[in-house]
Amino acid sequence: MMLLRRDGLDVIAIPQPSHTWLSGQMARAWGNEHFATPMPNDEVCLAAEQHDIGWLDWEMTPALDAGSGLPQEFFRVPSELHIAIWRKGVRRARVFGRYPALLVSLHADTIYARHFDFAKASPENAEAVRDFLGEQHRFQARTAASMQADPKLAEQASPETIEHNRLLIAALDRMSLEICWGVKKEIKIQNVPTAGAGTTELRMQPRDGEDIVLDPWPFRTASVAVRTEGKRLRGRFATEADLHRALDEAEAALVTAVLHRA
Repeated sequence: MMLLRRDGLDVIAIPQPSHTWLSGQMARAWGNEHFATPMPNDEVCLAAEQHDIGWLDWEMTPALDAGSGLPQEFFRVPSELHIAIWRKGVRRARVFGRYPALLVSLHADTIYARHFDFAKASPENAEAVRDFLGEQHRFQARTAASMQADPKLAEQASPETIEHNRLLIAALDRMSLEICWGVKKEIKIQNVPTAGAGTTELRMQPRDGEDIVLDPWPFRTASVAVRTEGKRLRGRFATEADLHRALDEAEAALVTAVLHRA
């Protein structure tokens, strides 16, 4: 699922791993008196940066959306393929360790809870998603129990801390998506975890050029500059071979933003 950012007549196609790199940049800057610094820091920042690692192979040769002539976007990926991608992502995250893998698995849970409508899905797709989530829930329970039994990780693997980190990954993911698409109007992000046990709503407002104002402010410094990279596509494509050739030859396009306190 490439993210498509309109730029005049062109489209900047941003791969999922590039979007998650941006999430990782924000995770490393996160934390002040009102918003808790990620903990365990290295593991949470790594999970933020790798939460879409399952999409890596797909992004090398993305499918063509025949209707638009552009790379297929995430909401058009067939359910069976979407599940396979997320299953692969959790398996790949396990290479980094238990905590990142747990957070990637929990993010899959979050994605399906927010975006999958069991009532509108076919019985086959609904059953496949239930099977996948059941598999992930068993993995999550085993992994959390393993870390809670480890004296070096027990405090950071409490149910409360794990849930805090799940919400943080979800917030960073949404913020990164909006930056990649381009913030043109106020964006409201719900359930952002704070320094205490609660959550808050975070608002993103466009300002001049690449500047974006955040309220409340979740970072340590007065401003945070982030960047990622996409590929500039000119025109539309009739075949996947044409699309892949264009992506291989495309001009790199830097996507930048500077986040500011309100």
